[in-house]
Amino acid sequence: MEAAPVCVDVEVRQAEASHKANHKPAPKLAKVSLQRTVSGKKEVLPEHIAAIKAQLTAEELQQCDDAMLSRYIRATDGDLKHSVKRIHDTLAWWNKEHPQNMVCTACQRSPKSHYMHVVGHDVHERPVIYSCLELATNRNIEDNRTHMIATFQQAIKLMPEGVESWCWVLDFHGFGLADCDPRLARIFLNLSAAHYPERLGHFFIVSAPTLFNTLWKAIAPMVDPVTREKIHFVNFDKKDKKKAENAKTRELMLRYFDEELTDWLFKEMAENRDKVRAKHKAYNYHGDRVGLDLWNLSLLAHEGPDHDVVRRKTEERVEASCCSSHDLLGSPRLLRRLSGRPEQLLPGLQALRVTL
Repeated sequence: MEAAPVCVDVEVRQAEASHKANHKPAPKLAKVSLQRTVSGKKEVLPEHIAAIKAQLTAEELQQCDDAMLSRYIRATDGDLKHSVKRIHDTLAWWNKEHPQNMVCTACQRSPKSHYMHVVGHDVHERPVIYSCLELATNRNIEDNRTHMIATFQQAIKLMPEGVESWCWVLDFHGFGLADCDPRLARIFLNLSAAHYPERLGHFFIVSAPTLFNTLWKAIAPMVDPVTREKIHFVNFDKKDKKKAENAKTRELMLRYFDEELTDWLFKEMAENRDKVRAKHKAYNYHGDRVGLDLWNLSLLAHEGPDHDVVRRKTEERVEASCCSSHDLLGSPRLLRRLSGRPEQLLPGLQALRVTL
């Protein structure tokens, strides 16, 4: 076989040298020191963000905004190399699972599978999630993960510009042995750490029973100190004859929620402790019963509150409530906010108005 001309080999080496000269590798990343602002938030500087961007492709940059990059830098306490790895992991996860399009198929099959949804906004405009264990019957790990992701994505949809986190009120009423599986807690911890860093604003744990102490001991080592500071243990008692515990809970909630949302949460928690009423509450994708009617929520977002069906369904829900003045779809302010604005719902919820 005839040897390749020497001149060709020289040209190849010259081309490679030229490519290396014009495409210098991104500088190595170092750990940077993040200073805290007056509010206590870690401050990410423009040069920190620029250093991360230098490690990402043009396609990856299209999927990231500066706020996202800042969250990962804060979550890793300025470890830029680790931030890039976690961003890559999340982008791969997004492209594989498409969380923005997730719908809880378990709730579609069985409306009483889960009870976790966005119910309003706090005084800092952060979406507020409420969930109640008494009303959730599904303990399947993957189903719970899917529902949690869909709820987180809906919370993000409802964030005004400049808002990055949510609050979560987890009502432990109904907590039992089936809930002691630490894998259920790890779903939240793993998701939050891996793909939703710096998203949790505050976490209210309501009426955790003594049995919960066993689970807490198992998961507490996995909870980082920053997250632990955001957790508030409070109590709610429907009877509360002395009114002391409920008063403490209301006082704490009013630091973060306005009076309207706090009243909504108290009515919701009282109603969920009424066995007769609670058994009729469920996620309902089909608009055929008085429940957490997601079809009607979609209709409200598309058509507004004056649509005949919306008005009739709202009256039915409110009339069926314990106090005849509570709409389990969410606080009045949230429903006003959604009215006539379907773009604030996830695609799957938007489509309910069209498909049903």
